[in-house]
Amino acid sequence: MSWRVLGGGVIGINGLPVIGAGPLFVPGPIEVRPEIPEATRPPMIFHRSPAMEELMRRVTARLAPIFGTRRPVHVVTGSGTSAMELAIRNGTRRKVLSIVHGDFGERFARMAEACGRNVVRLAAEPGDVIALDAVRRTLDDGEFDAVTATHSETAVGVLADIAGIAAIVRKHADTLLLVDAVSSAAATPFEMDRWGVDAVVSASQKALALPPGLAFAAVSERLVERAKSVKDRGVYLDVLRYEESAAKSQSPTTPALSLLFALDRQLADIELETLDARYARHAAMSAMCAAWVSRAEAASLGVSVVARAAEHRSPSVTCIRAPGGSNVEVLRRMREQGFELGGGQPPLGKTTFRVGHMGDHTVAGVEAMLEVLERVLRAM
Repeated sequence: MSWRVLGGGVIGINGLPVIGAGPLFVPGPIEVRPEIPEATRPPMIFHRSPAMEELMRRVTARLAPIFGTRRPVHVVTGSGTSAMELAIRNGTRRKVLSIVHGDFGERFARMAEACGRNVVRLAAEPGDVIALDAVRRTLDDGEFDAVTATHSETAVGVLADIAGIAAIVRKHADTLLLVDAVSSAAATPFEMDRWGVDAVVSASQKALALPPGLAFAAVSERLVERAKSVKDRGVYLDVLRYEESAAKSQSPTTPALSLLFALDRQLADIELETLDARYARHAAMSAMCAAWVSRAEAASLGVSVVARAAEHRSPSVTCIRAPGGSNVEVLRRMREQGFELGGGQPPLGKTTFRVGHMGDHTVAGVEAMLEVLERVLRAM
């Protein structure tokens, strides 16, 4: 299908192009096409009706290829954090190895600790990834019942080798792999079944380009069996309740129906675009950002990409070191021009800014934003 440049052709301050009233090139919530909020407007339906069951059948069938699974993809009313906690509460017992590439990997680790698990961290320097040999050695030396990892680390723009990690984890029969794909699902291929991942979670406001409020969790049969023996899995995030409801094409609690209507519309549009085309578009936007930063660095504009290796750069967010070690002026001046970029997050904080290029953004839209960013940097 044909995708328009979000907000293309709108002229703002000093004749510079803007997107709508303030284009979101943040790492989420990402820009949402006007058609999507409009899709939330149908009349309410009873959440235990045949109409609801048909809606759930449609969205779960369309979500499955995005997660690379034949298993049900559970839709949770909540943020991506809720799905992460679902994975922890149902998929871990006692000791967890957390692979940490940035703040969201650290969030996964803290969540496991908050649920009473003993956590060992493998933490990378900002911009690096943990070597697979380090994962292998650590797993061999400890009796871990689960490993947590973040696919696309939104804080630093790093993409982990989940297939490689999964191949190592699967050599440990009683160890499950739980993956945060919040900013990678629908931006780059994920093969849950083929790789052997036991939980993959995501959220609506990232590459799916929907309003916030929905989380997604696909879990393996191994995790379901594990959950049956876990005593403190709670109520709202009890995966066994989701499994039981999925068998009836229902939800265990009252869902956010308006957002489900929007999800249904967006998944239909993604099918029209095709996942392959969507993945290629995200790869092209990421490559454009990286190439632009390299040129800006060569021109002594004071910026550089945080993610060191090209093969480990996120398709959905680029983290950039700010001129002079502070992002304050860049963010302020871009906002004045009508563009909202993301600030840095721990461990880099105010020394970086982030460009979210995911969802329904286009190469042309990213190019227009980068032209404005270059003017801003040259004027500083």
